[in-house]
Amino acid sequence: MKGILSHRVISSVIVMMMMLCFSFEAGAQFYNGSQLSFGKNRVQYKDFLWTFYSFDRFDTYFYRNGQELAQYTARYAQKYIGEIELKLESTLDDKIQFIIFNNLSDLKQSNIGLMQDEQYNTGGITHIIGKKVFIYFDGSHTRFEEQIRAGISSIIFKQMMFGQRLGSQIKNNTLYTMPAWYEDGLMAWLSEGWDTDVDNRVRDGILSGKYDKFNHLTGVDALDAGHSLWKFVADNFGSSAVPNVVHMTKVTRSVENGFLYVVGLSFTNLILEWKRYYMEKYSADESGRYLPSVVVQKKVKDNQVYLRPALNPDGNSLAYVNNDMGRYKLYVKDLVSGKRRCIWRGGYKLDEKTDYSYPLLDWHPMGDILAFIVERKGEVHLFFYSRETKKLNKMILYNFEKITSMAYTPDGRKLLVSAVQKGQSDIFLFNISSGSHEQITNDIFDDLHPRFVQNGRMIVFSSNRISDTLPPPMAEPPEVIPHNYDLFAYNYNSRSQVLRRVTSTRFANERFPMPYTDGLFTYLSDNNGIYNRYVDRFDSAIIAVDTTIHYRYFTESVPVTNYSRYINFHDVSPESMQLAQVVYDDHLYKIYLEDIPPGPPLAESLVNTAYMTQLQGTLTAPGVTPSEPEEQERPQPARQRFFNVYESDTLYDGGQEIDIDNYVFERQAYVNVGGEEQAVWRLEGDSVPGFVVPKKRNYRVEYSMNQFVTQIDFNFINMTYQPFAGGGSPIFLNPGFNALFKIGMTDLLEDYRLVGGVRLNINLINNEYIFSYSNLKRRMDKEIVLHRVTVENVSGYEIVRNHSHEAYFVLKWPFSPVFAVKGTASYRNDARVVLATDVNALKERTVYTNWGGLKGELVYDNTRSLGLNLYDGTRFKVFAEYYQQIERGNQQLIVLGADFRHYIKIHRSFIWANRIALSTSMGHNKLIYYMGGVDNWLA
Repeated sequence: MKGILSHRVISSVIVMMMMLCFSFEAGAQFYNGSQLSFGKNRVQYKDFLWTFYSFDRFDTYFYRNGQELAQYTARYAQKYIGEIELKLESTLDDKIQFIIFNNLSDLKQSNIGLMQDEQYNTGGITHIIGKKVFIYFDGSHTRFEEQIRAGISSIIFKQMMFGQRLGSQIKNNTLYTMPAWYEDGLMAWLSEGWDTDVDNRVRDGILSGKYDKFNHLTGVDALDAGHSLWKFVADNFGSSAVPNVVHMTKVTRSVENGFLYVVGLSFTNLILEWKRYYMEKYSADESGRYLPSVVVQKKVKDNQVYLRPALNPDGNSLAYVNNDMGRYKLYVKDLVSGKRRCIWRGGYKLDEKTDYSYPLLDWHPMGDILAFIVERKGEVHLFFYSRETKKLNKMILYNFEKITSMAYTPDGRKLLVSAVQKGQSDIFLFNISSGSHEQITNDIFDDLHPRFVQNGRMIVFSSNRISDTLPPPMAEPPEVIPHNYDLFAYNYNSRSQVLRRVTSTRFANERFPMPYTDGLFTYLSDNNGIYNRYVDRFDSAIIAVDTTIHYRYFTESVPVTNYSRYINFHDVSPESMQLAQVVYDDHLYKIYLEDIPPGPPLAESLVNTAYMTQLQGTLTAPGVTPSEPEEQERPQPARQRFFNVYESDTLYDGGQEIDIDNYVFERQAYVNVGGEEQAVWRLEGDSVPGFVVPKKRNYRVEYSMNQFVTQIDFNFINMTYQPFAGGGSPIFLNPGFNALFKIGMTDLLEDYRLVGGVRLNINLINNEYIFSYSNLKRRMDKEIVLHRVTVENVSGYEIVRNHSHEAYFVLKWPFSPVFAVKGTASYRNDARVVLATDVNALKERTVYTNWGGLKGELVYDNTRSLGLNLYDGTRFKVFAEYYQQIERGNQQLIVLGADFRHYIKIHRSFIWANRIALSTSMGHNKLIYYMGGVDNWLA
């Protein structure tokens, strides 16, 4: 019955659409072919007041609470510009402009990179190579530094390839066809180096066969495969081969020849050697490793990322996040019945940076309430979902710019969070009932993934700090912030400022600690090159007794998995003896659910991957001389112990012997630079030579050219209705062969835009001119457009030229990045001029008509561009227009229309496109519709 009903509904809709199409005077498409403008939006929820620091080689732009990030960017960029210039063997020609956002949500509110309307010019757009680098802080200084290096590398690379002058950029843009892996992979090689995350993704891509069609890769696959290829070239032919390949690519204007002339291999043979190199390396790594077996999802889809599995204490419900290229859903699955329920969804599939940092979730200790955090409209929202009532309660967290992790305290009254404030991530305790918070750490170092262990007595977290002591807030950041993250423990009961260093792995990272069974705790570590799960325990022993008891505190770490692929996320329910984890395997993110294995953990150590063996054998931590050089060659023990000795919670005052187990490196010791009455602490030797913070300046709007269009075609610049000029055929006229020139200018933040264009006909008569000014700074977008066009119509009796002058004032209110309402007020003046070809024509007077108009539009555009005229997704527009002739009150034109399009990607560049277009005109004046034709046709 349900199937019959749905069939009838679909049939009725089709019949109604057919009746609508054919019941009026004329049907089919409106305007000109498929060239109907849609476009996405940027929604501004905040008013950003920008200021900047000006340095010799770059400027750093920031807004409220971003001053610390701007100064950190300046210090870091000042050191690394020269290094990247040496790597690429090229010099930066102009100043870089770093535009710094406090988080990714703020970046997505900006207008940088926004294309307002569809660009239908077949010749494409020459985007002028700028000097802007926009970066954001996500709680990790390591990733923030990678963005800085990637931005510097990109600017220098584009100057190498396309030049600095406008003429060379126009020429080179038309001659270069750069595959996605080339530039993206090179930027990754220059900015990120190589780490276990990249190594694991490339391992999976090579062994799964995903990289077999190298030139067809896109997105993250293209980036990682390109990264591995550039590393292969540098490792086997020397680092100097990389800039030589880039230079030869520019000279020969061919990617294949660039590699051929430098490495001596054709591109086909180079790819074969690259694949053989990594296949041998990764195949050997597979030996003795395994994967879990019980997958939660019935069907795992490509391009969908599963995040943050969370088991409730009873072990009968599993919450997890599914992110499909920016469109995310939060599910709660009943593990008994197998049914799942989507309790929250958000985001859109857009061609922009995907934010995987939300939602954050954790179960209440009682197991009946799921708390989760999302970002909405520029704010951090905390929701509570009840399993029993299926209802949501909400509160807004105003004190934090971003939350990076969240967990309940054992009593369920507070939330332990890692949050960002003023360019640094620290640990806070948030009181749910009062909305207040207590700050645990307050320094430049990243403090991530905090969790309570030992019944709420200790807080274990991951950090890249260099000291076991919590320092006072520092006036300046250290010169070098380590990139590896160890685990630290904070005694919450005593509030001791001396931390316990739980791990001390020089080449590895530890993350996601959480309680385990029998008073133990567990975490993930890439100590052998693959993120596996380890179990740890706190212990102590008496080492001396005099007036006080002296304890030696230590931890003992044991691996409990030996997977061939790394664990992205995990969650443990000690009460139900279950654990859930996300493992990236065969190019898919899979959620595995299993029981905590009884008995002792693994008895043997994990064998290192080839990459980790190479890393431990070649690298030395910056500025550190190992006290035991032979330590790198010793076999890894099955159990690792890390010791810290404490007598009390008193900080070291410099008057006693140095505790070798509670130290900071000498060149980075904390020193007081503010005197006794003003305690301002920094790390000794952390200043960059010659670095002085300049005076802060206010941002002023200055315009520069950002795009240039030169094209020969048979189209108008601006599609408008043409006045009826007689019954001769053709009535609708295309402009014929013409040359188009169009220039776009914008300010630094792309809030204000100027566009000017001219279309010159071969007879210099049917010319067209357009000018527009857009103000996109606030949520309501405003635009003014001035347009003039001349259309000459030659019939058997006379030659008529119609001169149309139009002015538009456009307002647009975006509800979301994909949906907006748009209103336009217009004025149009048409002048009908009959050329004096004979006496009768000479007597014809010029006829002027003036029109006023209003237009309303609903625009939805949730499509992604896959290439030229290739889309994936849905878009539609519904509009209504009313035009009134000013001289004659009974002359009106009403136009109603709608256009629905849905694109389905079948395979790479094979797209199934569906379209329904409807339009009609009413009033004393009517439109003439044409069926058939093609875009940009000759007429």
